[in-house]
Amino acid sequence: MQRIRVLHLIGGGEFGGAERHILTLFRSFNPQDVLIEAACLFAAPFAPLAREAGMRVKVLPMRSKLNLGVAWRLKEILSGYDIIHTHGVRANLLGRMAAQGSGLPVCTTVHSMLSQDYPHPVTRIVNALTERLTRRFTTRFIAVSDFLAAELMKEGVRRDKITVVYNGIDLGANDDKPERTLRERLGLPEETPLVATVGRLHWVKGHRYFIAAAAEVLKQHPAARFIIIGSGPERPELERQIRALGLGGRVVLTGFVKEVMHYYPEFTALVLPSLAEGFGLVVLEALLHATPVVATRVGGLPEVLRDGETGLLVPPANAGALARAVCRVIEDPVAAKELASRGRDFVRREFSAAKMAAKTLAVYRELLRFKVHGSGYRPRRSSH
Repeated sequence: MQRIRVLHLIGGGEFGGAERHILTLFRSFNPQDVLIEAACLFAAPFAPLAREAGMRVKVLPMRSKLNLGVAWRLKEILSGYDIIHTHGVRANLLGRMAAQGSGLPVCTTVHSMLSQDYPHPVTRIVNALTERLTRRFTTRFIAVSDFLAAELMKEGVRRDKITVVYNGIDLGANDDKPERTLRERLGLPEETPLVATVGRLHWVKGHRYFIAAAAEVLKQHPAARFIIIGSGPERPELERQIRALGLGGRVVLTGFVKEVMHYYPEFTALVLPSLAEGFGLVVLEALLHATPVVATRVGGLPEVLRDGETGLLVPPANAGALARAVCRVIEDPVAAKELASRGRDFVRREFSAAKMAAKTLAVYRELLRFKVHGSGYRPRRSSH
């Protein structure tokens, strides 16, 4: 069977779940089965990280939101691929435009709810409109959770065009210990409770509730420290909130941490305070390291974290509930570790990178049985 050549198109201006998803696929596919390369609309941070992992990456700078000429540049390079696989609203629009007339199938992975990604109403409306107008040009959608598949159907996408493929994680990920622990880097005693959240600093991730919960937890556990790992546009606002609550030095923003996987075993708890979440990849990462997890009951998170069985789920936008759950973890570490241990077994059984790659490969092979031809499909001729 011939090797499938796939171009993944993504903004690449941040490093979140979608970017991690692509790198995991790249590392998990047998290169004799699938050749994955990427095109980015921003020069960093994804492109250099992907190149470091060994992936070939093209950067097609999109200098403004209206710079649709990038689609023509993209069209010029598509002849070298069998499938274009898009991630994110801008990439979806440009990839679908570029693929028109090429006969190339378009695969779109949906990682999150578009309505929650854009807080500004005008931006949200414009992006929703462009997404809906061009969705018909996507041959197959991959949803990373049943929740997102249901949302797509509510918005008019036919069920037979959607395949659910859960995010996966490399079960053999490198667990080498860093030269210094996080506590050593921060000058903290070994026994300090360390509560962390990991993710891009975007309003939908609910960091403000994490900070408000930290203020409550610190009243009962003043030795605890709270770590916010990630970068993004919300940082100035989060820094203002930390100052206003007098939490300087007790709530720390680290910025982007490349080897964050190394630090999960140090966390007393991993907290995901999201207001919406398509899947919650960091939950898998934490549970793989048997780190107790507290998360909000939103989106696809209940598909990954089972309340009282593999972790703790709380209502969104509720700092009090978040604080109480964190206190439970700090005050009963034995019970918390039992939850995390069951979570680790669940992740190993259900969410391996190998399983994600196999299901994605099945989608690719199905797509290559067809060639887009006008408004319909026709079988692709075999090369054998």
